[in-house]
Amino acid sequence: MAKFEDLDRYWDPRLTLTVRGKQYTLPLPSGELGLWCRQCAAVAGEVNAASTDDELHAAVAAVEAIPDLPGKLTLHERVLGDVYQQLLDDEVPDPYIQFCGQTAYIWIIGGEGAAERYWTSGGRPELMARGNRATRRASTQTTSTAAASATQSPGSTSGTSSRPRSRRSGRGGASRGHRS
Repeated sequence: MAKFEDLDRYWDPRLTLTVRGKQYTLPLPSGELGLWCRQCAAVAGEVNAASTDDELHAAVAAVEAIPDLPGKLTLHERVLGDVYQQLLDDEVPDPYIQFCGQTAYIWIIGGEGAAERYWTSGGRPELMARGNRATRRASTQTTSTAAASATQSPGSTSGTSSRPRSRRSGRGGASRGHRS
């Protein structure tokens, strides 16, 4: 049986946000808070995707079924933990605190990469996509041009034939690291 060493030795799952030059390290969410946040996100997706009355009623029922967490805390107070009070003590303006709370929520439900995209886009969804339309067009044109230049012209029709190619990818049968 395999036995792994302590996870903290290899992995640091904490998130540090810098606000007005000061760093704030968010506490790890409890298992209960993480599950609650993921349930909220899943239900929000159901509400957003509902296209019929029945789907909407089912989504509302799912919202009502989310258990309450103990205490009368806001979402931002929950996800920021002690950092919430630190931000207040440092007189950080409310919009910054709200943005930190939203980033923390995204970190809990989507991981570090999603939180980083949210943070660096300033919370603007149109900037969160990986590349704008011009970038996507340029990559499509490059791909199309590369594909066109890779297309071989017909060979000689003098009656000779070339060696048959492998059915895999035409790359000499290379397996790309996969074994069959």
